[in-house]
Amino acid sequence: MYKKFFGLRENPFNVNPDPRYLYLTRHIQEALACLIYGIQARKGFVLLTGEVGTGKTTVLNKLLGWCRQERIATAFMFNPRLSEAEFFDFMLADFGIPCDSRAKSQVLLRLYNWLLDRYRAGETAVLIIDEAQNLSDEVLEEIRMMTNLETFTEKLMQIVSGCSNNISAEVVRF
Repeated sequence: MYKKFFGLRENPFNVNPDPRYLYLTRHIQEALACLIYGIQARKGFVLLTGEVGTGKTTVLNKLLGWCRQERIATAFMFNPRLSEAEFFDFMLADFGIPCDSRAKSQVLLRLYNWLLDRYRAGETAVLIIDEAQNLSDEVLEEIRMMTNLETFTEKLMQIVSGCSNNISAEVVRF
């Protein structure tokens, strides 16, 4: 109905918001610019907050598209309700990092070496976490500890997190 009436080639109104149709208001442009700056400047951790339904997931998907266009290695955590082991397993798999061992020490060593290789090649790795308010305290602590993956001057992995405003301060305390 919309396509024919407005002469559109595709239906812009779907259940899943398509970041290609994101209307770039001044606030959304500023949010994207801040997220991109945080990644490019290797700030280590960038948080996108907002009320439920304001488009944080769509903005994160738009950022993910930008990362792919820039050929930046990404892992996109769209369901953070995972155990610590599942979190590491998912992250390594999404980054495309092979690791035969499930021992935490080996997983962290493999991740650290992979990040160092990216850094030496002038490349960036970004972990994007949507719905971060649903992270368990244990996984949140693992993410905090991953901010220690660094050189003397820069963070090796950039972490971008989307989080709803209506959460307890206990959950997002860093």
